[in-house]
Amino acid sequence: MVIQKFEYLKSFENDLKLQLSNDKKYLPISKKLVVLLREINPYLSKIQDNQQKLKAIQLQKSLDINKAYARSVENFHRSIKVLEDKNNAEVEKSQKIRVKKAHEINKNLKVEFEKIDLKVAEANQKAKEELAKAETNYKREYSAIQRIKNEAKKIYQQTTLAIETEKEDAISAISAAYDEKILLINQKITKLDESFQERLEQVRSQGQIENSNNDETYLVIKNTYNQLSIQLNKKINEIKKKHQQDLARIDKEYQASLVPIDKAIEKLKKVYQEEQQKSLQNYSEKMNSLNVIFDIQKSAYDQKKERIIHESNDAITLLNSKLSAYKESVSAEKLDTSRKMRDEMKSMEDIKEQDNHGKALARALNAFDNELNKQIIRTNKDILEKQRDQQRRLFAHDSKHLKEINEWRLKKVLYEYEKKQEFAKIDLNYQHNLTASEQQLKLLQANYNYNKEVLLLNHNKDLLPLEFQLAIAAAVQERELNLLGNDAHQAIAYTKHQETLLELELKRNKMELELEKEVSKTLFNADSQVLNVSIQLELEKEKIKRDFILSEQELRIELNQALLDKISHTINSELNQELLVINSDRELMLIENKYLLETIKNDVLKEERKREFVISEAKYKNQQRMSNEKASRFLKTYQIELDFNQQQTEDFMDVLRMFYGLMHRLKKQFYDLYHLPSHPEVLKNILSLLKSLTKELFASLISIVEQYQAYDQDYYIKKIEDLTGYKYMLKHEDTMNFYTQEIDKITQNRAYVENDIKKLEAQFLSKQSELEHHKMQVDQLLKSGEQKELNKSQLSKADQKVLSNLQQTIKYIKKELKSMEHSIDAKHQEIGPITREIERLTNKQKNSEKILEKAKHQEAAVFYKYLNHNQNIYKESMIEIKTYFDAMYDFYENLHQEVYVSDAFLLSEDKKVNRVLYMYEKQLITTQQSFMDMMLNYYRQNEKEQLKMIKGFKKSMASLILSLNQTYDLQVRDHHLEQNKLLEYKNQQLALEKVKIKKMLKVENVAYLKKLNSDQEKLKQIESKITQNSAKQIGEVKLLNDNQISIAAQYNAEYQDSKTILEEAHKKAILEIDVQIQSIEKNFLEMENSVSNKNQVLLTRYQVSHEKNVELLKQKTFHYEQIILKATKSDEERTNQHLKTLKKMNTKREEELKSIQKQHKRYINLTRKTQNRVQAKEFRILKKSHNFKMRMLHLN
Repeated sequence: MVIQKFEYLKSFENDLKLQLSNDKKYLPISKKLVVLLREINPYLSKIQDNQQKLKAIQLQKSLDINKAYARSVENFHRSIKVLEDKNNAEVEKSQKIRVKKAHEINKNLKVEFEKIDLKVAEANQKAKEELAKAETNYKREYSAIQRIKNEAKKIYQQTTLAIETEKEDAISAISAAYDEKILLINQKITKLDESFQERLEQVRSQGQIENSNNDETYLVIKNTYNQLSIQLNKKINEIKKKHQQDLARIDKEYQASLVPIDKAIEKLKKVYQEEQQKSLQNYSEKMNSLNVIFDIQKSAYDQKKERIIHESNDAITLLNSKLSAYKESVSAEKLDTSRKMRDEMKSMEDIKEQDNHGKALARALNAFDNELNKQIIRTNKDILEKQRDQQRRLFAHDSKHLKEINEWRLKKVLYEYEKKQEFAKIDLNYQHNLTASEQQLKLLQANYNYNKEVLLLNHNKDLLPLEFQLAIAAAVQERELNLLGNDAHQAIAYTKHQETLLELELKRNKMELELEKEVSKTLFNADSQVLNVSIQLELEKEKIKRDFILSEQELRIELNQALLDKISHTINSELNQELLVINSDRELMLIENKYLLETIKNDVLKEERKREFVISEAKYKNQQRMSNEKASRFLKTYQIELDFNQQQTEDFMDVLRMFYGLMHRLKKQFYDLYHLPSHPEVLKNILSLLKSLTKELFASLISIVEQYQAYDQDYYIKKIEDLTGYKYMLKHEDTMNFYTQEIDKITQNRAYVENDIKKLEAQFLSKQSELEHHKMQVDQLLKSGEQKELNKSQLSKADQKVLSNLQQTIKYIKKELKSMEHSIDAKHQEIGPITREIERLTNKQKNSEKILEKAKHQEAAVFYKYLNHNQNIYKESMIEIKTYFDAMYDFYENLHQEVYVSDAFLLSEDKKVNRVLYMYEKQLITTQQSFMDMMLNYYRQNEKEQLKMIKGFKKSMASLILSLNQTYDLQVRDHHLEQNKLLEYKNQQLALEKVKIKKMLKVENVAYLKKLNSDQEKLKQIESKITQNSAKQIGEVKLLNDNQISIAAQYNAEYQDSKTILEEAHKKAILEIDVQIQSIEKNFLEMENSVSNKNQVLLTRYQVSHEKNVELLKQKTFHYEQIILKATKSDEERTNQHLKTLKKMNTKREEELKSIQKQHKRYINLTRKTQNRVQAKEFRILKKSHNFKMRMLHLN
């Protein structure tokens, strides 16, 4: 903590010297004051040095305590480290022994396994030699059979090659005869095509001549119609040109009539804008003049108001100046009288006379004061009268200005309304004139449209005869063209009819030649097929001979293979039985070895748990010793801090007493100055300096108190955190150790259960693989169904026995698997409660942590009470300091404000401040005692809490050690049970292995017998196949010879049938062609009749159309005349309606102008009444405000 020096003391020292340097009589007081001020900073430096010295001593003591604690902790850690090293050495020793024993057991097991592997190798070698011998015999027989097969294949290839050569020669001869006949037929077909093309060209040339004649006729018709159309179109264009000229004339007249109206509208808009601008300008001039007048009135109002206030203030100032002058004269007279009479009192020796003279002085001074008070009362009355007169004048002035404001508002509103009415009149006249011009425009537009419509109707009426002539010409052209089209269609149809007849004749001749070609082709195909089938059958005979030899040799290979399989099965069965026995010995050795290894492992685990128990017990005891050492260190630290805080509190109280003494001595020096014949100005200046010094000293003392307060607050908060944090750490560690130990116990039980589950699952998998092996054997027995059917009497009983044994074994294994599943499920069900118990303890552990945290906060609340008490003492001290310094400041302030400081006034003020000083002295003692009591209670509470923690920790440690012993005893008992369980499991596995090998040997023997029966059956089947193969060859060769004869007869009959079918189809096709020729002739005659009928219809349609066009011309002419008459009547009515509308518009404008004038008058009256009401309301508010001011200023 650093206490800053008060730099402002030098300034006060200089100011005091300056004020007291006027006279030598002030020199002693000046020196004493300077000494007082110069003693403050050295004293505070001394306090700060003392604080630093005490802090260094405290730090040294704390360092010594912490060093002693560190040495003790180091000794504790060293002892626990020695114990851990010793235990680790024991654990390593037991591990080495376990490894050595396991190595010896594995080494012995490896030697036994090598012996077993040697037996297996010998058995495998013996089996291989026997199998090699059997395979050598089999290969010798196989080579002889392969040589016979190769000879048969070679003979077959030579015979096949000779047959293929004979076949190619015969096919060549047949093909040459067939090709020569087909060539002759194709030459005849070519000649027929050439004759057809010549006749077709003649028919087509005749058709083209007819088409060219029709084209010339078509051109004549088109030219005639075009010349007529040109003449009529010239007349139509002349009529249209005249119509366009008349239309342009009407447009020109219409545009000429629009010009004056458009000019009138433009002039109207221009006049409208000018009138609007003129009206707006008049309104602006009126408003500007109104605003100028109002601004002048407002300026005059402000100037007059300021003049009234200024005149009143000048009068009041004059009265106050007179009063001040009177006060000064009275004060001067009082001072002269006081000095004169005091000098007289000093010369008097009798105390009674001095008292009488003092009373006379007091009476004289009171008389002066009474005269001054009377003058003050008279002056106040005059000031009140001036203020009343000012308020009256201001009220009258405000009333007049209020009338001016309301008059300005009324004129402003009326001007705005006049502007709106003027604009409305201008708009009304403008809209009326504009509407009239628009109506005239619409009338001109209607007349213009009427003239255009009549002109168009007359134009259409003139065009009607010419359009009628064009329609008649188009109808004649259409009639002639349609007739020409029918003639051309008939000519084209005749040409196509001749072409079709030529094509059918060509098709008939070609069909004769195609029949001859198909008959030759059928004969060629029949001869080729007979030749191919005969050759194929010869090849098949040779193939059958070859296949018989090959199949017979394959059967002999199969027979040798069956003999080899029989020998192999016998050797393998003997080898499997021997290997099963050897593997069973291996499994028994593994079970024994596994039991020995598990026993060694459990012994080592037992030793490890024992060492863990020893280490845990030592750690708990070491933790208890360290806790005691920590508590002892905390108590020593508390004692040091108690001494330091006591000394610091005493220094704090010394600072308070120093400031108290300083203020007391300053007051005493002021009294000495007062009792001197000092000048009043010097006394007043000294009082001002003392007031400022009091303020500065108060601020400095408050800053020192706040530094001490902040230091104590930080200290208490730190100690609270240290104490509650350490205590919470101990309790948390204790609780966590307890719950961790309990959870470890349950976790260890779960590990044991999971270990049992793993063992049961391993057994389950082993049994399951054994079950699958037996099921495979059953499937192999069931797949040999054919062999059972072939030799059912010999093998059924053996198969049934093997199947029965396998099914019983499978049933027994399934029962064991089901039992194991139940055991595994039971173990899994045991894991569930264990897991839930772990979760329960974990949740309980979390809840305990929350409770500890809550308890920590509750316990901290007790210590926070001491912190709050400490801060409250500081706050109360600051309040008392403020009260004390305020009293001193008020003392100096009252003396400074007093014009003349009498002894009685000084005595009265001294009594007031002495009462505060007395209370402050008592409060200093109370504050110091409160600090001491609070520190003592705080450290007693800490000592009590430390002893309580030590006691609780000892109890907790005793409980942990007891729980640790119980856990270790339970682990020893569990180890013994586990050892017995391993022994029981080993005996069970040995018994199961012996039963298993018996069953497996039995199953292997049954399987061997089954395979032996199967091999015997297979040998018999192969011998019967060889016998059947010879009989089959003879039958197949005989069947091929019969087929060769029957196929030749069959192909000859098929050729005759095909020839008959082709001839029938040819006759049918010739008949169809004759029918087509008759149909074409008939269709051509019908087409000629149809064209003749169409021509007659065209002529009739033309006549009817001509009559209809004549009637339509008459109707359209009459229709145009009626429309022209109706348009003329409508134009006359429109003109009459326009005149009536103009008359109505004039009447309506006059009515609206009258309505605007009436509305203007009514609005002026209404606005004036409204403004009068507003003026009355504002006047009432002004009057209320005036009355309120008079009451507030007490001017009534």
